[in-house]
Amino acid sequence: MFEFLASQTLRQTDFEERTEFLIPGFLPKRMITLVYADGGKGKSWLAFAVAKHCRSFGKVIYLDFDNPLNVLKDRGVSEKLIALPGIYYVQRSKTTMTAPEMLDALDEKASGTAYANTLVVVDSLRNFGDVMNDAKAMQIMNKFMNLREAGATVLLLSHANKDGKNYQGSNNIRNSVDNMYRLARADAPEGQISFVLTPTKERASIEECAFAVDCGSLSLQGINLETARLNADELDFVTRAKAIVAAQPGINKKELLQELGYEQDDKTARNRLDEFEGIHWKSIKVKGIYTYQVVSDPSLTSATSPLQ
Repeated sequence: MFEFLASQTLRQTDFEERTEFLIPGFLPKRMITLVYADGGKGKSWLAFAVAKHCRSFGKVIYLDFDNPLNVLKDRGVSEKLIALPGIYYVQRSKTTMTAPEMLDALDEKASGTAYANTLVVVDSLRNFGDVMNDAKAMQIMNKFMNLREAGATVLLLSHANKDGKNYQGSNNIRNSVDNMYRLARADAPEGQISFVLTPTKERASIEECAFAVDCGSLSLQGINLETARLNADELDFVTRAKAIVAAQPGINKKELLQELGYEQDDKTARNRLDEFEGIHWKSIKVKGIYTYQVVSDPSLTSATSPLQ
């Protein structure tokens, strides 16, 4: 009577896989992760860098129905991302499909392991249907869940609501995604964009994290959370101090303060050196003299195995 269920039933072997990450602590494989923020906070910059970073692990499908072509040109996306092998970049000016039609076409192929080794980036979710309507939002999310079950890792970009504290759309979106982050822009040196990502829903072992995107190369770098939370003055101090110490390993405290433009007894500068001890630099005291060496910011260590 129940023969048709034999091939549809979970087995113990289905639970042998452990959660792996494309980007440790941030982007788990074969799950749906949503990042939301107000417009203009840099969500697309983060997605560009994630796509470039992850392409070495498999295919990347970037569904961009949000950014106009001239913006992509101004940001150098053509050379820095689209020209790279393994990137399938779909943008509304080129495709003959609407965003919902494109999702339908991908959904039709979502069976077995059709999307193994594939990262799907969606920029942004609201273009794929009425996200405010519960029934329609559920239809959209069911399709992304089908992609996930066929092996895809899905990264959704979403706009925030008016107060910026939550994503824009139906509660069915929250119920359907595996992990969710609120993105906040942080101060960054010229040529970079930095973010702090705070989890607001988690099914995997994700954590609060911070990244910097180099606008010139679209490289993605994990940064210390405390660094990302610095104000502009603190960030300037840290950036200049690290550059000096990196160029002159073993520089003593007096010389370092002088090169930073401070007197040796400046309490604010000395306190800042102490505050970031062990985070950006480390000091060694010999015969009452402190000398400094750089401590590297945490590197972005990726999963060693390909997307699965």
